Amino acid sequence: MLYQPQLFYESKIKKISTDICIIGSGAGGAIAAARLAKSGKSVLVLEEGPYVTREDFTQDEHILLPKLYRWSGALATDDLSMRILQGRAYGGSTTINWMTSLRPADFVLQEWADQGLDEYSSRNMDPHFSDIEKRLKVHAIPESDHNNHNRIILDGCRVLGIKSHTLNNNSNECIGCGHCGIGCSYDAKMDMRLTYLADALESNADIITGTRAERIVYHSRQKQEVLATVLCEEYGQYSNRPLRITTSRVVVAGGAIYTPILLQQSGLTKSKALGKFFHVHPVTLAVGRYDRDIFPSYGIPQSAVCDEYINLDGKGYGFWLEVPPVQVAMSGVNIPGIGESRRDLMQDLNKTGTIIVLVRDGANKKSSGSVRWTRGRPRIKYRLSSEDRKHLMMGLEKAIQIHFAAGAKTVTTTHFKETILRSPEDIPAIRRLQSGPNQMSLFSAHPQGTARMGSRRNKNVSVVNESLEMHHYPGIFVMDGSVLPTALNVNPMITILGVVSRGLELSDNLTS
Repeated sequence: MLYQPQLFYESKIKKISTDICIIGSGAGGAIAAARLAKSGKSVLVLEEGPYVTREDFTQDEHILLPKLYRWSGALATDDLSMRILQGRAYGGSTTINWMTSLRPADFVLQEWADQGLDEYSSRNMDPHFSDIEKRLKVHAIPESDHNNHNRIILDGCRVLGIKSHTLNNNSNECIGCGHCGIGCSYDAKMDMRLTYLADALESNADIITGTRAERIVYHSRQKQEVLATVLCEEYGQYSNRPLRITTSRVVVAGGAIYTPILLQQSGLTKSKALGKFFHVHPVTLAVGRYDRDIFPSYGIPQSAVCDEYINLDGKGYGFWLEVPPVQVAMSGVNIPGIGESRRDLMQDLNKTGTIIVLVRDGANKKSSGSVRWTRGRPRIKYRLSSEDRKHLMMGLEKAIQIHFAAGAKTVTTTHFKETILRSPEDIPAIRRLQSGPNQMSLFSAHPQGTARMGSRRNKNVSVVNESLEMHHYPGIFVMDGSVLPTALNVNPMITILGVVSRGLELSDNLTS
């Protein structure tokens, strides 16, 4: 059954007992809930964000950004050099993502196997990916459904002789309204709300929204408690309510930022790797202005990709290029320039196109960060290595070339020194610009790591084992993007689902 905060305000329920308590309803938490509830376990899911349905997705950014995103989309690294977008709603970030549904490359899974994680080889993972893709209705986007925005990549790459291709997404009868980032008004996005959370409810799982886990009290492998707060005040009630859950197993699925924070606040800190090895897929963008209508706010987002450069160093590290949906509020934050130039670019939004550059960070094992809680807020430290920054700038140059090949009249970068390029011959000029922290705009929507998976032989550099159970605290599992041992080369939703699915298959201590 699905409960909202009002029930707890009215009934004054303070204690609950369950076999398994799952903290978080995003990709990892949702598939764990579905599979465990189907096995006959009593399952309780806690979700801090609000319960939302298609009726809530009014396409009004002013209302929905604060409602659906952590920190209203303003979560950032300590030095404010990079914004990190993360969902905070029923279904987690799958409710607000852009539907890109890709498997990780074989070289990523091989890298994991080389670290002792043979259970996650392509051979072992393929059945899980196939099952997930079927449930989420993952399919290649038809050629006829590419909007003008995504055709910038397809057309520009064709002119330049660069490889590009259609992406897969998890939609069903999508009409291409373009508002995926603030929830699908038509229930065409096969997010967790409509798939694995629905499956969990059908198998008699209980889900409480508007409830924040504050602390895990670890007693033994067979007994833990979760201390939570039902956020009645956020939902128009008079006061928050404490809630104590007694359980034999805990699954933490709060994402790569809030999972380590909860574990740290709970004192479950024997692993020196907790909160470390943080990766993000750093992103910058190039904005092209055209003399024709692009209408970047409409159509299926991210229907095309250029991934020719994903393995630049021969070790699986490089960049890829995609096209995001361009809504006014997000554009207002990310589009460069000040004064008249910024105003003119925003007013001419329908004739602009944006290509984002995503980097698989961690080349030479150097780029990474850390996460911990300090003074009432997450403290996120992150630095790009020189190798990853080189890939980022190479990707930016390639995005600019694609824009001009597709017919752009000018291209603007996000350097804080206003930079407008008028032809491909201007590209070398950006190599002279500063591109360090706070010298160009960076953001990411793919936090990974911080409770990474490792074999039992590698407890010193990992937090959970192959079955996603904490090395030092048996009975507590982590099942979200924080367990990924390295950064991915693709958007992470399908990988997270697949890794959790495989982890559940290996978790005798959870399913028995």
